Amino acid sequence: MAERAKLAVRGSSMKPLEIGLYEEGHHNVVDIPHSHHPNINAAVELLRQGVTKLNIEPYDEDEGTGELRYVQMAVTTYNTSLPAPERYKNSKVQVSLVWNSRNENSHNFEKLNALANFLWRNGGPKSDVRFIHSVWANFQTSTNNIIFGNRWRHLLGESGFWEHVGGIDVSLSPSSFGQANTRAFDNLLRKLQKYVPYGASVTDLSVKCVEVNKESKLSFEKTVERLPNYVDSSISWHHADTSVEPLSWLMGSEVVVVDPPRKGLDASLLDVLQTISSLERKAKSAPESSYSKVKDEKRPWVLRAMKDSVQIGSKPALEDSESLPQTLIYISCGWESFKEDCKSLLSSKKWRLEKAHGFNFFPGTQRYCSFLFSCISLPKSAVSISLECLLVQIVITVVVKSKQWLISSYHEESVELPNDSEFSIHVYSMPSYVH
Repeated sequence: MAERAKLAVRGSSMKPLEIGLYEEGHHNVVDIPHSHHPNINAAVELLRQGVTKLNIEPYDEDEGTGELRYVQMAVTTYNTSLPAPERYKNSKVQVSLVWNSRNENSHNFEKLNALANFLWRNGGPKSDVRFIHSVWANFQTSTNNIIFGNRWRHLLGESGFWEHVGGIDVSLSPSSFGQANTRAFDNLLRKLQKYVPYGASVTDLSVKCVEVNKESKLSFEKTVERLPNYVDSSISWHHADTSVEPLSWLMGSEVVVVDPPRKGLDASLLDVLQTISSLERKAKSAPESSYSKVKDEKRPWVLRAMKDSVQIGSKPALEDSESLPQTLIYISCGWESFKEDCKSLLSSKKWRLEKAHGFNFFPGTQRYCSFLFSCISLPKSAVSISLECLLVQIVITVVVKSKQWLISSYHEESVELPNDSEFSIHVYSMPSYVH
């Protein structure tokens, strides 16, 4: 069951009102009740009541009319006042209403306010159920398929939203990208940590940290403030597109982590990774590398990224270092694109595939290996895994009772491969409740 859901709101304020996902290959919204975290299901039902009672008009894609376009529901289980086993069922929901107007000065803002107050009054801390964490508004008038606009407003409830993943507290804003299955993501991060040598310099090209979403800056700063005192390191955040001169972001890093969208790596980054060994030799042979002349930097996109950057920690960042990554950690949500990227990297003879782990983020669906985590490192010997070894058929057996998935914990299957290497698939599902 998902802990984060973006749902389209279509139909009419009277029945039928659909709040759900698009049918595959179409823009018909399919209502999907009881398919999420129990408190998201309850919040969707409460929203449905509010839309009907207040005569809120769902968005009409053909005409561009209506008021409520989408809703995002995100669950936080972060509650240190409760024992860990009780946090999941007592979690709260952050509700983000995507409103079809430019800003809060629009003529229909009073109806948005009324809907937010309805949700807060019936699901907030003074209600009997108390499962609403906060209510936010996003303003979007574009006719394209982009769900969110650029303007956000906090309406009610707590402004801070936290999760504990990968061993640290992470701040998430409504505009932050978050995984639907937090438990699976937490286990992926803990597995990833084992491949990063202690003291290594790391560039994270998923969100140095180099991120295309400028809204993540505040979340980064809040997260860093909560890092344990024993974390003595230099951490920086940059707002940039890594497809533009990606080498400038790789310089000075021993490990690079990539987490591309389903289409895979940008061609420019893939090209640099394929030739990384020769680039490192050229950098070391040059008397004074051009990559290290930060003081003479004139490229506007690099200057903008430097201006927007955030530097945390007492240790100096390795901006002037001429070293290049020896380890690449690839997190993929697209199997087909990963296969193509992997073939390109392996065919260059500069990399070898060392380990791969599959994580099933959506148990009970056809996307059996939604996120594939791989570790690829520069050649040290002839030992490697061929890409074909990853095409191992994994059969996951689940128990079905009363039409509910009954997986309250995870199980793991590992397939031993030649040369002491392995491919393993991990199934992590959230506890489900049978009524």
